[in-house]
Amino acid sequence: MEIANHNWFWFLLPLCLGALGLALFTFGRDRKDLQRLGAHHLVLAPGMAWARRLLKGGLLLTGLCLIFLGAVRLQGKPLPEDLDLRGSDVMIVLDLSKSMLTQDMVPNRLEAAKKALLSWVQNRDGDRVGLVVFAGEALVQVPLTMDLEAVSTVLSRDDVDAVDRGGTDIGEGIRTALSVFDKDEKAKRGKAILLLTDGEDTDGATNLGAACGEAEKRGIPIITVGMGTRQGRPIPDGVSFWGEPVYKQDGAGNVHVSRLDEKTLQEIADKTDGLFIHGDSTENLSGIDGAFNKLQKSEMKGKGAVRRRELAPSLGAWAVASLLLSGLL
Repeated sequence: MEIANHNWFWFLLPLCLGALGLALFTFGRDRKDLQRLGAHHLVLAPGMAWARRLLKGGLLLTGLCLIFLGAVRLQGKPLPEDLDLRGSDVMIVLDLSKSMLTQDMVPNRLEAAKKALLSWVQNRDGDRVGLVVFAGEALVQVPLTMDLEAVSTVLSRDDVDAVDRGGTDIGEGIRTALSVFDKDEKAKRGKAILLLTDGEDTDGATNLGAACGEAEKRGIPIITVGMGTRQGRPIPDGVSFWGEPVYKQDGAGNVHVSRLDEKTLQEIADKTDGLFIHGDSTENLSGIDGAFNKLQKSEMKGKGAVRRRELAPSLGAWAVASLLLSGLL
C-alpha cells in the first residue's frame, strides 16, 4: 500500500483522529446514560439500545475513514503496464568528468545536459533507452529498457563522483555503449548513441578513432551534443580556506580554461553519419528529436513504467454503502 497525496494526508489526518476521539467519548457517555435510565426503568433493554448506537456510529466512522483514504489516494500493489510500441534503441553516453562542472552554461555544463536529457527522455515512448556515464573510465548505469522513469531517476542523481577514475575518455564511453548493443538480439531495430560532452579528451584515453570506426562499421550513428562554449571558463576545484573559489590548474601551475572542442565532436558525428548539435541553447537541443526520428523503428513488446492500482473508486463505493446503512439504522 502507498499514499499518493501526502499533502491531503497530513491535512485530513488530525480531523479524522479528532472525529475518532469524539466518537469514543460519545459512545462511553451514551453507555453510562443508558445504564442509568435502564436502572430507573425509563429505557427498555439498554444493552440493545447501546449496541444499535454503536453499530450506527461504527458504520458512520467507517464511511468517513474510507472517504479519507480515497481523498489521500491510497494505492494498491504495483502493476507493470504492457507496452506494444514502435521505436528504436538509444544509448545515452554522458560525460561526468570534472570539466563538466565548468560554469559557462547555467548553472554548469553537467546540470544543463541533465536537464536537456530529462526533457528528451520523457518524449521517447516506444524507444528503449540506456545510460552510460564516463570520465577516465565508463560504466553502464542503465541497460536498454522501456522503463523511461527508471532512466530519468538514475540520470537525475548523477554527478561527477559517480565515476571513480578522473579524466575524460570519450572513446571508452562509446565502446561501452556499443557493448550494450552487442547483447541485443533485435538486429533490425534502429540503433544510435547520444553523446553529451565538452569534447576534451585527456592524455592516455582510449583510441577515439577506433571506437568511432567500430560504430561506423556497425552502422550506429553518434549524435554528439557539445556542452560548453568556445570561450570556455576555468574548471571549479573547490574553495579555499577563506571561502574563495579555486580552479583547476595545468602542469605549469596555470589556471586551465576548459573550452568546447567542436572539431572533435563534429568529426565523431561525420564519421558515423550522425549529427553535431551545439548544446548551448534549448532551441539547439530540440534538434535531437529530428535526428532520432530518422532511425529505423520496429515493434517491441515489453513492460512499461510500473504503476500502482488506484483504490479510490472502490473505497468511494464502500464509503457510500457504509453511510447508507448508518442512515437506515
